[in-house]
Amino acid sequence: MRQDRSAGASPRELVVEACRRDQPYLIEEIQEKSYKDKPDEFADFINGVTDSMGNHALHICAAYGSYDTMDYLLDIYHFEVDPTNRVDGDTPLHLAVQHGNEKDIELAMSMLEMMLEAGCDPRVRNKKGQKPADCVMPQYNQMRTALMKVEYMMQEGQGVEGQGRDDDDDGPSDGPSDDEDDGQGKKQ
Repeated sequence: MRQDRSAGASPRELVVEACRRDQPYLIEEIQEKSYKDKPDEFADFINGVTDSMGNHALHICAAYGSYDTMDYLLDIYHFEVDPTNRVDGDTPLHLAVQHGNEKDIELAMSMLEMMLEAGCDPRVRNKKGQKPADCVMPQYNQMRTALMKVEYMMQEGQGVEGQGRDDDDDGPSDGPSDDEDDGQGKKQ
């Protein structure tokens, strides 16, 4: 059945569909087929994928609540974590807040925690001058608190270690930390 659904679709279309339907295996198949042993090219490809509204892959995951695909994307070396979309200048954090306001607060909180731990910046303002915390509905104060806590830590120059989801892998790494940012929204 997988073959029928993806037959004829371009790699870009498959990534968009994977992000909408929370099917990370589609992105993994593209990586294995076209970008095996080419992590920089794969990151460039993924970072360049947008839908017709100018939403990047991480925006789409946040808007649709695609937690597993978001997790897969955030593990890509040099993945851009703070792209802004064309229409409103929103970051993926803005869209995760919107998902929580309108659909599923628990899922939105899980996505926010994962994105904040991965280095998404809650200080980035959209075209309306709003930070993600400014978009939180009053009844969802836990979202606002989580965003403001990380914002404060970033302003004070503190890391976000230990915030968000709890990964069991605390062992040595052969590369830079996932939490490091190169200043352009890309993980190092």
